[in-house]
Amino acid sequence: MNNVFTAITNIAKVIDKRVFKNYDEFVIPNDLTQTNLNIQEFCDKIAREEFKSVPSIKAIVTQDDKKTEVLNEDGQYIVSFISIDNMDLLDLGFSVGSIFGVYDKEIEGHSLVAASYVTYGPTFQLVYATQDLGVEFYSFDGDKFIDIKPFKLDNKGKINSTDGDVATFDAKHKALIQSLFDEGYRLRISNSLSLDMHQILFKRGGLYSSPKTSKDPNGTFDLVFEAYPIAYIIELAGGEAIDGINNISDLKIDGDISKKTPIYFGSKYEIGKVKQS
Repeated sequence: MNNVFTAITNIAKVIDKRVFKNYDEFVIPNDLTQTNLNIQEFCDKIAREEFKSVPSIKAIVTQDDKKTEVLNEDGQYIVSFISIDNMDLLDLGFSVGSIFGVYDKEIEGHSLVAASYVTYGPTFQLVYATQDLGVEFYSFDGDKFIDIKPFKLDNKGKINSTDGDVATFDAKHKALIQSLFDEGYRLRISNSLSLDMHQILFKRGGLYSSPKTSKDPNGTFDLVFEAYPIAYIIELAGGEAIDGINNISDLKIDGDISKKTPIYFGSKYEIGKVKQS
């Protein structure tokens, strides 16, 4: 797994240098859609080339096309990859991130053996999680990633991050969110999943919620590319991730790599409140 970690750090460094420090190279004047497409294609190419150099990686599947591409026939792992987790924020200069999931032989929640996310922008940092290491936090020093400290959540946090179209929230979810505010929780939402995850971890707890709604009854997040890796990291940090009732890691994709889910993740006190709501 050391080679997989090295590949992820190499991909992150290229994306940070080329996309975030030289964004104008990709810009097509007055065409944000094509600009974003150019960036996606560049990031996917970098990931594909880097992971192909790791013999243990059998295949890669990107959120952009959701097609499994075999890189090494004799490999063992399948890597899911989100290049930029909210491309629409790039031209605004906001912080965004990449998300990786490393699956052993098949893509299911309990097949994950590692997960990682990267934050770009004012802070260039990386979180990498495995059963052996726990949740490791690295910061870039201008040359390499330096291991800072492991992340561990407290039983109760102070962050209340809720995502989605508020007008479509049902009464139960509105009551849950209000109850947290009544307890003194602070609203924090960036609209970048990796950054919102980072806040929960960095502040040692809280709740992120993206419920099912009348508009999106199946939720809005991809199980494979977003929910599974996030759940893996959160659980190793001592928290929980659920779809409102069931553990995210227990959900099955049933052959549908595009399957969506609601998601609630955070420290155990807040997830307890979700279960009771």
